[in-house]
Amino acid sequence: MTHPEPVVHNPGKTLGIVGLVLSIPLSLVGLVLGIVGLVKSRRARLNNWWAVAAIVVSFLVIVAIVIWAATLVWLMGECAELGPGVHDVNGRPIECVSGA
Repeated sequence: MTHPEPVVHNPGKTLGIVGLVLSIPLSLVGLVLGIVGLVKSRRARLNNWWAVAAIVVSFLVIVAIVIWAATLVWLMGECAELGPGVHDVNGRPIECVSGA
């Protein structure tokens, strides 16, 4: 008769799951929870794919937000120079509306 393997508790698994759930709506919180969960699991010498997924998804969301914000700032600068109306910039139409 074989003895069942003891159940090993992963101390960072819950943090990894919560971090993954929060990685899209609250990406900075998801990133921090993913890192903390991964560190706790590594200290227990266990893998935590939930935490790794939370870190990756949070990082990608943060990069997408930075790119979106940089594009928005660039577009606002172009519209500030060009004024309201539809303008052709490098072969692409840009529609600027008045701020009133």
